[in-house]
Parts: sequence; structure tokens; C-alpha cells
Amino acid sequence: MNRLRLAPPLLVFAALTAPLAAQDPAPAPTPAPVPEKPAPEKPAPENPAPAKPAPALPELIPGALPSDATPQAIAAWNALSTALGVSADTPRVSAFDLSFEARVWQEGGEGEKTFKNGRLRFLAPNFVDSALDSGRRRLRGPRGDWLIDSKGSALKLQGVELQQDRRELDQITHVARTFSNLVNTRALRVRKLELVAGLPFQLPAKAAERVAGAQWLALVSPDFAIARHDGSVGAREVRAWLALDPKDQLPALAVVAEDERGTLAPESALLIELVNWTTLDGQRAPKNVRTFAPDLDALAARGEWRFRERQTLQLWLTKGTLRASLAPEDFAPPNK
Repeated sequence: MNRLRLAPPLLVFAALTAPLAAQDPAPAPTPAPVPEKPAPEKPAPENPAPAKPAPALPELIPGALPSDATPQAIAAWNALSTALGVSADTPRVSAFDLSFEARVWQEGGEGEKTFKNGRLRFLAPNFVDSALDSGRRRLRGPRGDWLIDSKGSALKLQGVELQQDRRELDQITHVARTFSNLVNTRALRVRKLELVAGLPFQLPAKAAERVAGAQWLALVSPDFAIARHDGSVGAREVRAWLALDPKDQLPALAVVAEDERGTLAPESALLIELVNWTTLDGQRAPKNVRTFAPDLDALAARGEWRFRERQTLQLWLTKGTLRASLAPEDFAPPNK
């Protein structure tokens, strides 16, 4: 950046004296002024005042849309909510109990795994219980993260050796939270809502083909905030992009990524593909859910925000409820 330089000022003095009469005595010399002592510098305070925090964002009301949203964006949002079968008084999905079959892919890991007769229970904001037909469970509740074997013995997920299990539990929690938000968008707190033509990321080829011609809604909401393994919820808000299927206005794809006051974090992104919608507890829900992770290699090497071509998780929902009666104590490990 070019900086503007200021030249020091020039002080110009002109002294004009009239000739003195010879008979006049020379005036006594004026004594030189005594220089003043500089004032002592004030010592820096030991505890300097902290920097002023950024102004707090205004409180949001569930279901209320931002005042700067265009009529076209509001119309698309209302069409989405109507397609989902939710109204202004439809309660938020805060607890669900779903049975599923699943297929999981691990990059550089054990390859593809298939699970049948699985079960996923969720209680907002971040309690989950993911169980397999073998009896093995991964649990996040008021007492932390746990791995429970088929005999009911519980092992707390801590230490480096169990880091992968914690990451997988993070992913399960993130998917569960995002799913609960997407099936009732009218209950969300929305800070920004707009229709967008361009996207900051590149979709997998097959997913991009499926949503060709879809209308994209972008929103900023704290309700998509990412849940951490310590039980807290991320302080950053999350930006979400929804691809609305032109045939029925249901979301075919959703991408969520953390947003720090306008600065996106691609490494936190999650892509969810929603297929084969059905009716569950009087509202719409997808029977098939696929998730894709960001390509961190492309991000680190070339700064490209793109998603991997192969999904990391695929779920087929078989039965369940979006209105489960669950309490925090239901997510405590067994006393064994």
C-alpha cells in the first residue's frame, strides 16, 4: 500500500533592524532562556485496558426473517417450509429416535463398512446415541463421550488412541443437528437470507448433476453451529446453502460451514445430500441421507474449496419418530 509522506515544515525568519545612532549605547544582551525540563513520561499501566470487543449481534427470534431479505428470497423460503409440511406453530425437532441401515467409507482407513439395524437417538443441542445391531454404541451425553461394547461395558473416549472414535462421534453429532434443522426450517433463527447464483465451493460431479437448475438459498444461522466433543457448541455462526429441487421445492442438497462474521471456514464444511422424501410425524423427512467431507488436500495445496467425490456416510432410514421423549439422563453410560 502506498503511504502518503509529509515533508517537515520550513521555518523562515526575516530580521529587519534599523541602524542605531552612534551616540546611543549598545543595548544589554538579552539573557538566553533557561530550557524547561521535559515532563517525565508516564509509565505504561501494568494491566492495560482490553481491546473493545466486537459489537454483539442482535438477538434473533425463531421463524422471523431478516428485514433486508428480498421478496424473492422470502417467497423461496416460504415455499420450502410449505413443502416440508411445517407451519409457524410446528415445534422444532429437538429430539428424534430413528432406525437405519448405513454404509461408511473411511479415507485411508478400513475401507467400506455396512451396518444393519442401527439406531440413532438425538437430543438438542448435542446429545447423541448411535447404536449398531452388534450392541456396540457411541454415546455423547452429560458425562462426556463414551464407547460401549456389546456387553454393556463403557469406556470413556479420551486420549490419543481414541481420537478417531471422537472424530466419528463429532461427525454423527454434526449430521444429527443438521438433519433436525433441515426438516423444519421455519423454526430456525435466521440472520441473513438471500438467493444466490454463484457458489464458493465445488460439488462432487454426480451431486452437481443432480441439482443442475436448482434454486439456491443461502442463510446465516446460529442454529447450525457445530457441536464440540467437550459438549459445547461452537461460538461461530454457520452459513448454509440449500439447493431447492424445482419439482417440489424440497432441499436436495445442503452445505454448511462456519462463518466468522463473513469469513468462511471451508475445513469445517459438511455436504448433505437428501433423497427420497417421505412423511414422518406429519412432516417431510428424507429416507436417504449421504454426507461428503471437504477435500482438505485440495484446500491446502491450491486453496480450492471442493468436496470429495466419494461420500463418507450413507444412511437409509427405516422407521422412527421426530418427536421422541428423551431426557439428558437417557444419554448417560451404563453403570457397569
